Amino acid sequence: MAQTDPDARDYVSMALYEMATATEAPRQALAILQYGLLACALIGVVGSLVMLASEK
Repeated sequence: MAQTDPDARDYVSMALYEMATATEAPRQALAILQYGLLACALIGVVGSLVMLASEK
C-alpha cells in the first residue's frame, strides 16, 4: 500500500471540510442572473400557454 504525504492528506481533508461546512451565500450577481433566467422561463411558459389557447 502506497504511503500518502501527510501534507497532501491534510490538504484533502481541509478541502472536504470547507466544502461540507460552507455556509456563505452566493454572490449577488449570480442570484440576479438566476432570477433573470427564471423570469424568462416563466414568461416563455405563459407565452406558450397564451398561444396555445388562442389557436382554439
